[in-house]
Amino acid sequence: MRLRIYWIGKTKDPAVALWTAEYLKRISRFAQIAAEEIPARGGANAAEAELLRRVAQHRARLVLLDPAGRRLDSPQFAAYLDRAFAQDGRELALAIGGPDGFSADLRTVAEASISLSPLTFSHELARAMLLEQLYRALALLNHHPYPR
Repeated sequence: MRLRIYWIGKTKDPAVALWTAEYLKRISRFAQIAAEEIPARGGANAAEAELLRRVAQHRARLVLLDPAGRRLDSPQFAAYLDRAFAQDGRELALAIGGPDGFSADLRTVAEASISLSPLTFSHELARAMLLEQLYRALALLNHHPYPR
């Protein structure tokens, strides 16, 4: 299992940086994972172009984290990851957008769109939530007691 997490914009909150590091470490027990920040400078179009360039460079399958995406509970998210990894073994790229979300053009290019919640969260908090849910899903798939 190979995962790559992308987010647009800098992490400004030190607490989010700590949570990010902690969950990346935990996830690495179950899967290969990398996280990359995409600079927001140059506007949304430039950031999305850079996101697509990086996804293509790794030949990954792109999944957007988007409030309008498919809503899954934690076990359904784990099952989605299990199916995605079994499909073709390619790296899975999960992307969190900037303040304006993703363009309609990028949504058509992505393999899927998943919602973390119908509520609106800061982009930094969404990063920590995604990583926690990834760890929860991988722990569930690996019969680890964390998800209880």
